[in-house]
Amino acid sequence: MTETIVVAIGIGALALVFIYLGCLMWKKEKITLLHSYHYEKVTPSDKKIFCKISGWGVIFIGIGLLVTAIIIGITDSALGFIAFALGFFVGLALLIYAGAKYNR
Repeated sequence: MTETIVVAIGIGALALVFIYLGCLMWKKEKITLLHSYHYEKVTPSDKKIFCKISGWGVIFIGIGLLVTAIIIGITDSALGFIAFALGFFVGLALLIYAGAKYNR
């Protein structure tokens, strides 16, 4: 049981890091947190919307991780990884969309 709590806390801490980085991208427009290709190819006029979509993509991944940590901590079950998969795929879809649309 205690190992499960430690795993849940670790996943929760990682989730908070993802959420924090996503917020930095979104609110502070920290495009440099991404690969240099992204901030070299995105036009200054598209930077704000690119950062918003990319930030939300990273936030969704973090939310998926956070829900996974909560489910693992409460139920001691691996079913929480369904929440991670949903958050990951939504976040990845947003990141791919932003990259495809605004990297020129």
